[in-house]
Amino acid sequence: MRANPEVLILEDDAETLDELQTHFTRKRFHPLGARSASRALSLLENNRYSSRPVLAIIDWDLGKAPDRSASSGDVLSRLARELRECPVIVYSQNIDAFNVRSQIQRSHPRALLHDKRDGDASLLERIDRMLDRTVGDLRIHDGTVVVHLPSLDQHHHREAIRLVVHHPDIVTFHSDTATKAVRRFGEWLHSHNSAVRLVSHGNRKYRLSVTASEGAAQPCDKA
Repeated sequence: MRANPEVLILEDDAETLDELQTHFTRKRFHPLGARSASRALSLLENNRYSSRPVLAIIDWDLGKAPDRSASSGDVLSRLARELRECPVIVYSQNIDAFNVRSQIQRSHPRALLHDKRDGDASLLERIDRMLDRTVGDLRIHDGTVVVHLPSLDQHHHREAIRLVVHHPDIVTFHSDTATKAVRRFGEWLHSHNSAVRLVSHGNRKYRLSVTASEGAAQPCDKA
């Protein structure tokens, strides 16, 4: 069973959106695609307490959007407010313009900027580097499993992938089902003597920590 974690994509050009969705589908992610900001906001609302995206890719310029009732800034503000741990890439052909950068920063101070003039291949390469991560003795493979490199054993839950993608940041989980999955991942790490351990900060907040040497990891206390 594969985890198929969600990725939010806001792109007003239908052809580009299809290319991005196809790329993520091939990597076995589940793309949440939207051509308008209002649709992207609906997708975030529908997934608010279930499957939350592990990455958001936002086109700042929505001149071709079929619905102009909301803006990219509205989506960024919601991501900054409700999904603080979710990495966000904002791309635009005018990314060097001071007013564009200022507006993006006001909407989402932690957003990463990408120049759309570098082409889609540049964007996809950057995304792949972010998602195919290695943390300690763990590596995400094809976006769908966490591999313990010494043993090559795999852990398939999306919440495990979320923690690895977001390391070293704290991740807040919003359901009992998610927190139970996180604790099972912590037990899996301990059973494999992983150099990575799960740290609880209470109130459903967790992060991964890399120990100095393997074998020192301890199981996570329940929050």
